[in-house]
Amino acid sequence: MPDYVCVIQEGQAADQKREALSQGLLRIGRACFQDDPDGVEISWRPVKKGFGFTAGKPSTSSIIVRSVPVGFPAEEREAFMRRVCQLWEQVTGCSIHEIVVTAWDGPLPL
Repeated sequence: MPDYVCVIQEGQAADQKREALSQGLLRIGRACFQDDPDGVEISWRPVKKGFGFTAGKPSTSSIIVRSVPVGFPAEEREAFMRRVCQLWEQVTGCSIHEIVVTAWDGPLPL
């Protein structure tokens, strides 16, 4: 079961920057959850070109889902999600309006 699922748009900035984003997610996971980077699974799910649109134009949005412990405190959850948004903005140059981050209680149902 992956710890992260990242839905990205094929050919867009996040797709081209997977390695830098992965390294950033591992750093954030270590800081927020004391993750052992060797035990973290990141699943990349690209949306094929021509299949994702926003306002009639090819989408540049990313969706990042992370499993967190059930009952994870709201303040820590929000801090984690802010850090992921900042990572995405810094690495891809996207705007905050192109990022959806979810902290899912328990294992991801995928």
